[in-house]
Amino acid sequence: MLILIVSIVNLISKIGEVKMKNKLKFYGAILAAPLLAASMQAKAVPVDLELSLVIDVSGSVSASEYNLMMDGYASAFRDTAIQSNILSGTNGGIAVNTIFFASGAFTTVLDTFSLLDSAASIDAYANILDLFVRPGSGGTSIHTGTNKAISLLQADTLFEGVSSVIDISGDGTGSSGSDQAARAAAALAGFTVNGITIGSTSVNTYYQNNVITSDGFAIHATDFTAFATGIRDKLNIVTGGTVPEPASLALLGLGLAGMGFSRRKKKA
Repeated sequence: MLILIVSIVNLISKIGEVKMKNKLKFYGAILAAPLLAASMQAKAVPVDLELSLVIDVSGSVSASEYNLMMDGYASAFRDTAIQSNILSGTNGGIAVNTIFFASGAFTTVLDTFSLLDSAASIDAYANILDLFVRPGSGGTSIHTGTNKAISLLQADTLFEGVSSVIDISGDGTGSSGSDQAARAAAALAGFTVNGITIGSTSVNTYYQNNVITSDGFAIHATDFTAFATGIRDKLNIVTGGTVPEPASLALLGLGLAGMGFSRRKKKA
């Protein structure tokens, strides 16, 4: 009888040990889950460039001029030289988003970064830009577009770019103090700000003095028709292509002062 009681006690003890081990495993799994999730989340897709296209849709841009701008962006992405640049980098692709601004920055589905790592994905993005409905209009607050681009680049965990560039297009000036503050914030974050201006050369001068970072550059297109050539040359440069011939630069009014070809890596 005593032997039976001892056996039962030992059995209960072993059952308790098994339950305790299972509990420890269970709680260990719970504690490890956030670490595993963080590890998985940290594995961002490496790309050669994170590019934010920031587009002016203020009231000075007519409906036909907006269409010319978006056609220009689409044509540039369809350009075989630019596609070759995008696909021939170390990581074989870039991440792109598109931001629209007027009195403030608009929220659209294009805020999210898209991976361009094949001719098909680049063409698909070009088609989206070509047909994208204008999100609104208003005054001209360049800093709102710059600041939104900074925020989205910093918040992005899907991609990790070797460099991060904000490309702003517009035909007007804004508040110099606010635009300079946005430029300083971009530089502090390690982002390069470039520009392409349209119309009066004074707008290009304003961008160089208040909008683009010291390692950035500004191209000038005389009108919205010339914008297509300007944005093609601009994207060719930022995706790693060669600088256009001097004659082309003169026609486009390329601001080379402080031009930074060695773009900075995004800070952690």
